[in-house]
Amino acid sequence: MMLRYLKKNESIGGRARQLKKQGFIFDMGPTFYWMPDVFEKFFADFNKKSSDFYDLVQLNPGYRIYFSENNYVETSTDLTAIYDTFEKLETGSSKFLKKFISDAEKNYQIGVKKIVYRPGLSPFELITSETTVRVNKFFKSISSEIRRNIKNEYLRQWLEFPVIFLGAKPSDIPAFYNFMNYADIKLGTWHPVGGMYKVIEALEKIAKSFNVKINTNSTVTEILTENKKVKGIVVNNQKIDADIVVCGADYHHCELLLDKQLRSYSEKYWQKKFLHLRLFFFTLVLIKN
Repeated sequence: MMLRYLKKNESIGGRARQLKKQGFIFDMGPTFYWMPDVFEKFFADFNKKSSDFYDLVQLNPGYRIYFSENNYVETSTDLTAIYDTFEKLETGSSKFLKKFISDAEKNYQIGVKKIVYRPGLSPFELITSETTVRVNKFFKSISSEIRRNIKNEYLRQWLEFPVIFLGAKPSDIPAFYNFMNYADIKLGTWHPVGGMYKVIEALEKIAKSFNVKINTNSTVTEILTENKKVKGIVVNNQKIDADIVVCGADYHHCELLLDKQLRSYSEKYWQKKFLHLRLFFFTLVLIKN
């Protein structure tokens, strides 16, 4: 059985690709290395560790959030320093933060350590003895919880920032997902020496060790099906037979490769989502200005 990895661009990595210019190398996509334990679990599946491929350093501060040119907050590796910053901006806020992070850690142990590794075939996978007792966390947004307890707008934005990586507005994300705040504030921000592309190079080495054939400059334009079963793909106008196709592109793009009757969502649905996203970023620009 042959495994193929097809990439549209001339290099692998997708959004995590590199730009090399005049002797300089730039990461083009991800800059945040969070949840190092998740990376280690992945590498462990292949009897490897991240240190087999790259060196990690913890950043201090992890990052800064600028509200204006000389007005910013930063995440320190020292929790006490973060509590002090909260107190300077709003008296008593550190008390809420301590409780919030403690709760976030519990959600992390449940959500990231257990539930996230389930196959995602049914919503019932979310129902466990642990999530049942925390069911209220799924019926209120993380934004409402933060804004009910924090009045300072800068602190609100600081705590709402991590969940943006989940792809939705904080007002639409359940409070259970505050485990992103635990990943941010408690586990910290890391960076591979040499850039984020070191992770991509590690994945490439693992893939090649299993004889995966990597094809770049390969544009997939269709996923071929018959009786609702995958039969192959069309790449660079050439048909390739396949028993299994895994599409790692954006959900919307993957669906466009399928016949309309096999898609889960209509174009009307996606256009509505795009409109919400545009309005959200337009609002961010207004706040910044």
